[in-house]
Amino acid sequence: MSARDTGGGRLYRIRSLAIKELWQLSSDRIFASLLVIVPLMLLGMVVSVAGGESRPADRIIVVDHDQSAHSRRVVRALENTGEIVIEAQTNRLADGDRALFEGRVQGLVVIPSDYGRALQEGTRPAEVLLVVDASNTFVAIRLLGTATGAIRAVGAAQTLAPRIEVRPTRYFEVTPLQSRLAPQLGFLLYQVVLMVAGLSIVREAETGTLEQLLVTPLARLELIVGKMLPPLLLGVINFWALFAAARWIWDLPARGSVLLLFGTAVLFILAQSAWGLFLSSRVRRQQQATQIIFVQILFDMAFCGYVVPVENLPGFLSWISELLPLRHYLVLVRSILLRGGNFWDNLIPIGALIALNVVFWTMGVLSLRQRLQ
Repeated sequence: MSARDTGGGRLYRIRSLAIKELWQLSSDRIFASLLVIVPLMLLGMVVSVAGGESRPADRIIVVDHDQSAHSRRVVRALENTGEIVIEAQTNRLADGDRALFEGRVQGLVVIPSDYGRALQEGTRPAEVLLVVDASNTFVAIRLLGTATGAIRAVGAAQTLAPRIEVRPTRYFEVTPLQSRLAPQLGFLLYQVVLMVAGLSIVREAETGTLEQLLVTPLARLELIVGKMLPPLLLGVINFWALFAAARWIWDLPARGSVLLLFGTAVLFILAQSAWGLFLSSRVRRQQQATQIIFVQILFDMAFCGYVVPVENLPGFLSWISELLPLRHYLVLVRSILLRGGNFWDNLIPIGALIALNVVFWTMGVLSLRQRLQ
C-alpha cells in the first residue's frame, strides 16, 4: 500500500488543502481582517442604537384558581385588549410555569382562589399575580402595561380596584441592551461562515486552481473535507470573539452552559458551511455567488425570526423557517444565555440542527461530486 493511500496520507492532504485555503484568505489581508473586525464593529453598532426587537409579547396563560364570574371577566378583559392572546386556561401553576420557561408564552396571569370574594367584600384589595418572562425586556414592559391596564379596568367599578402584584422571574435580570445582543451572536456568525463557504469552490474554478487540484492525488472526499475546515475554523474564532466581547464589554448573561452553546454553534457552523459549499458549487462566477449570498441573507433575515417573529408569519411561511439553521440557532442562543436552558430543554432545536446537517451535507457532497466531474 502506498503512503498516499494510508490514513496518514489522507490527513496530510486534507491538512495541506486547508492550509492552502487559509493562506488564500490571509493573502488578502484586508478581507481576512474584516472577517473578524467587521462582526465586532457591527456588534458594537447594534448595541449602541436605541430601541429593541420587534417581537410582540401577546401570548399568555391564565392560571385561574377562582373559577368565578369575576375571574372570567378578567379573562375577557385581557382578550379584548387586542394585544394579548390567551394560549390556555388552567388551574395548575406548574403547567403555566413550564410553558413560560420553555418560551411558549411570555407571561402568566394568576388569579387567586379568593379573588372574587375579595371584590365582593370590598374590605381588602383583590390581588392578581402577573409573571413575565423578561429575557426580552421590550416584551415584558409591553405585556405588563397592557395586562395591568386591562385588569385594573375590570375592578374600576368595584369599591376597591384590584392591586396588581408583579413577581419577577429568574429571567428578569436582562437589560434592553443585553436583549438585543443575544441574537447578534448568531446573525453575525452566520454571515461570516456563509460568505467564506459560499465563495470557496467558485473562487477555485474562476482562478483555474480547481483543475490543478483535480490532477493531484487528492481524493474527492478529502477535497470536500479540506474545503469545510476553513469556514469551521473561522466560525469558531468569530464565535469566541463575539461571545467574549458581548460577555466582558456589555455584560451579556450566560445562565446556561457555555460549552453547550459552543457545541450548538459548531453544529450551526457545519450546517451553514454545507449550505455555502452547495451554493458555491452551483455557480460559475464569484460575482454571481456574492449576489446569491446577499439574497440568501435577506431571505434568512425575513424568515428566521430575526426581524419578524416566526409565530407571526402566515400559514406555510412559518414552515419555511424550520429549514433555516439560523432560526434554530437563534432559539438556542436566547434559551441558553438568557433563560439558562439545558440540553433537554433545547432538544428540539438541537435535533433540528442535526437533521439539517445531514440534509445539507448530503446535498453539498452530491453537488460537489457532480461539479468536480
